[in-house]
Amino acid sequence: MSTQMLAIVKDGKIQTLDSIDLPEGTELVVTLDCDIEAMDLSSLSLNGLSRAYADDEPDYQISQLKELNPT
Repeated sequence: MSTQMLAIVKDGKIQTLDSIDLPEGTELVVTLDCDIEAMDLSSLSLNGLSRAYADDEPDYQISQLKELNPT
């Protein structure tokens, strides 16, 4: 299910403008509607990378690679 609603950032927290009843722990996708150049893009990138690569990712040995990157 997909629902759109307006929200603002207040005291560092996202706050919806309308009341909504969601169960505790509900995960949301937030799309920012602002001037992207005003945001700290480096922290945005680092946050995305930290979610993409966990500490428990396997380490691959060079012998496991099929083709080495020449650069």
